[in-house]
Amino acid sequence: MTRNFFTIIVLTLSLFSVHAQTIKSKTASADNKNQSKKEFKNQGEQEDYSAEQLFEKEYSVKHFDKFKGVILVNGNNFNYDDQTLQIVNTAKELNGIFSKGLFYPAVITGDIKTVVKSKQELDTLSAGQKLSYYFTRADSLTISNLEELKFLTKNYTQKRFRFWLFKKGFTNPTVCFIELTNHNATSKTDLTSFINGAALTFFKSGWIVI
Repeated sequence: MTRNFFTIIVLTLSLFSVHAQTIKSKTASADNKNQSKKEFKNQGEQEDYSAEQLFEKEYSVKHFDKFKGVILVNGNNFNYDDQTLQIVNTAKELNGIFSKGLFYPAVITGDIKTVVKSKQELDTLSAGQKLSYYFTRADSLTISNLEELKFLTKNYTQKRFRFWLFKKGFTNPTVCFIELTNHNATSKTDLTSFINGAALTFFKSGWIVI
């Protein structure tokens, strides 16, 4: 890794940390000129408010292509060529998002190809080099607690979701958000049918869970 690339990695992680603190600060304030303190009854209410703010301020439609290769499903593991998503603590009815190729590792990592290092190779790396390696590792990611955010539903053709993303080498997960759009959906469309006819139209990493 070049020094410039390592600098980018460190700056990115620093921004994640700053953003996490910023979110906490935002959720403690009302959106008014006086920035008066906003009260929450519980942690869940605060997290929902943060999600609402993210979609309000950072939402923009982007159309993602479905995964074009062969998807192999083995229990909770969804394999996309040399990349894997492990889905845990999530309702089985949502698995179609991954088995249909709507959401897959490259949506998160781009076209990065990871060469997996052995333990012996890792032992020769400095702390900075290990950080760079784990940050770009795209072969194995874990998604947990995927849930639909029904309070953010605007119409029958869109559904928004939140999940935790775990990456190897990092203890704390990142809160992420996606949106699925099915232009043929109606009030009578069940969740499975909605997913089968949907496309991914939004993905955003939020903040690190501390």
